[in-house]
Amino acid sequence: MSMDKPNKPYPTPPATSITSTQSPMPMYLPDPSIKGISFDQLLNQRGIRFIHHKAIPCMNVQSTDFQAHEPDCPFCDDSGIIFYESKEIHGIFQGNSIEKTFEAHGVWETGTAVVTFPTEYPDGTQADFNTYDKLEMPDFTVRLWELKGYEPRPDGIQSLRYPVQKVEYASSITDGVQKFYMPGVDFNVTTDGNIQWIPGKEPSYNSALERGEVVGWAYFANPVYVVLQSLRELRITQELIGGVKTARRLPQQILVRRDFMVGSGEKIVNPVVP
Repeated sequence: MSMDKPNKPYPTPPATSITSTQSPMPMYLPDPSIKGISFDQLLNQRGIRFIHHKAIPCMNVQSTDFQAHEPDCPFCDDSGIIFYESKEIHGIFQGNSIEKTFEAHGVWETGTAVVTFPTEYPDGTQADFNTYDKLEMPDFTVRLWELKGYEPRPDGIQSLRYPVQKVEYASSITDGVQKFYMPGVDFNVTTDGNIQWIPGKEPSYNSALERGEVVGWAYFANPVYVVLQSLRELRITQELIGGVKTARRLPQQILVRRDFMVGSGEKIVNPVVP
């Protein structure tokens, strides 16, 4: 026997019924736009201060077809990179890597990290980050070490890989004898972060072999990171401004690594000819 079709509306439960549930959807949907300016303000107020050094490949090459870089280039200090502008910006670290980590992007080596930056510099100009850009953290120092051969110079100035803030330890070993060098006694740190030897306190130098004592330095300097690639490039949303949809950039994420590039090297006054 067939059943009759229902001809009565389903009864509405009373408001006090245990089965009545108020709809979670509002009668009017507010603007769901992601506020990009709020992200930028958060980064500027809670981020770490960086100095962004913009990079471009050195153009001191023979031609665009045969890009042989000129040796002993005075414009890029033989690094192949020219830094043409520096600007201050605030960003936050995340995903600091202390060991090899396998991610969707491949293998992240030791010393890599992800940094999030706002879309603009504090002066309102657009902030963009490209490969080989350099990021310096001026408010922090890290302990570094370096082996450096001594070479006499007229001004007694010797540069390490990074500008020195403070020397913690300096020593050399020659013919089985270890010597120690003390700041203020054997050398001073200049205002621009170089080592200036005090006359008569310099390490020894063999003019016949054109070799000086190798000094081991343990010193503090501002950490420097190099941009490897953009992880979130051109992140864009739409905001309702005055009822009109307007495209707006969102903060960007970049992958950086502790400086692994060949930096500014010293020019050899008397190069060793093999």
